[in-house]
Amino acid sequence: MTSTEQPFSRRVRLFVAYDGGPFSGFAINVGVRTIAGDLSAALERVLGHPVTLSVAGRTDKGVHASVQVCSFDVPVEFPLHRLNPARLAKSLNALCGPSISVREVSLVGSDFDARFSATWRRYHYTVWNDRAPNPHLAAYSWHVPDPLLLAAMNQAALPLLGQHDFSSFCRRPPATAGRPPYSLVRNVRSAEWTDLGDGRLRFEIEASAFCHQMVRSITALLVDVGRGRRRAVEVTGVLAAKDRARSTVVAPPHGLCLVGVGYPTDVSLRLPARRPS
Repeated sequence: MTSTEQPFSRRVRLFVAYDGGPFSGFAINVGVRTIAGDLSAALERVLGHPVTLSVAGRTDKGVHASVQVCSFDVPVEFPLHRLNPARLAKSLNALCGPSISVREVSLVGSDFDARFSATWRRYHYTVWNDRAPNPHLAAYSWHVPDPLLLAAMNQAALPLLGQHDFSSFCRRPPATAGRPPYSLVRNVRSAEWTDLGDGRLRFEIEASAFCHQMVRSITALLVDVGRGRRRAVEVTGVLAAKDRARSTVVAPPHGLCLVGVGYPTDVSLRLPARRPS
């Protein structure tokens, strides 16, 4: 856009957190409750016109987020006072809370897009590793009563680092006529298990992007290694096979949480991680 051209719209960015338990995923899906459905309806009610959300990560049914980033446009003639960040956040939280929390609202440049501008996403997966279940963590962790060997799980995670075809760990979208096959190549920047010292084990994984069920499939395989059901050296073969049949088990969704999103023009869009409540 040249200096003499005027924008046709203004772009708004939201930082959102949510408890994914009550929802059938993020993306709008007719007939079921979704995060985007509730958030879009609230925005339309507050702003007086429909919006189309772009989102950093389309989380699955039951998956949580402490940091999710959304963006949408409003017409340039839309009154600026109605886009007051604090007022808009308060109105949205009154309509969407407590399962959805709009933690920050800001006006951004038209070159920003929550999905396409993002350069990395980070997830945490939490395992409650104790013989007895924990009712206070049951909605946000996977209860695994078997003893887990953390060193083996971290050794098994090493082959996942770097750029690979993750077909063995992802559900491939259906083919679309006239379009090339969907690529499941992703670049994993880090993947590590940590013992939090209170019965919780946390798997943190960061990548350029993730495909459907990728983190949950990886988590399930690594937990099987920790249980002694599979060997760490098997992960390399599973990855190289590019065959979904080699890794069909997925960890339950409620242990997974989107905790960070990165953009090239910002130092960081990561907010302090808080367990959804």
